[in-house]
Amino acid sequence: MGFVLDFDARNNILRVTLEDPMTDAILLDAYATAARYVASRAPCRGIWEASAVTQFKVSNDVIRVLAKSSPIIPPGYMRVVIAPHDLLYGMMRMFQILGEDTRPDLHVVRTLDEAYQLLHVRSPEFGPVS
Repeated sequence: MGFVLDFDARNNILRVTLEDPMTDAILLDAYATAARYVASRAPCRGIWEASAVTQFKVSNDVIRVLAKSSPIIPPGYMRVVIAPHDLLYGMMRMFQILGEDTRPDLHVVRTLDEAYQLLHVRSPEFGPVS
C-alpha cells in the first residue's frame, strides 16, 4: 500500500506513516486518503511519519502541487512531518516553504521525539483507522 493511517483519539492526532518506496502515486493517494478521513470528522492535528522511507521517488512537481492544494488539516491545528533523511527533509522543507501561506502550523523535524515535543504528547495511543 505504501502508507498506513492511524488515529490517537486521546491526543486528537491523525498519523500517516509512509513506507518504502515513496512514489508520486503513493504520496498522492496517501494525501487523498488522509483528506477524506479528516473531512469526515472534527479537525485534528497531524503527523506525517516518513522514517521508513529510504527510496523517495517523488517529483518536485508533485510536491509543488500538494503545497498549493488546500491543506488537509485546517489552520490552527499543528501538523508535523518527520523526515530524518537529508533528501526527504529537503523536499519536505520545500513543501513547507511553498505552502506556508495556507499551512502556517506545519513543522518539519528529524525525529519522532521532536514531533511529540512540538505536539506536547507524552503517551500516544494510536489505533487503526477504518
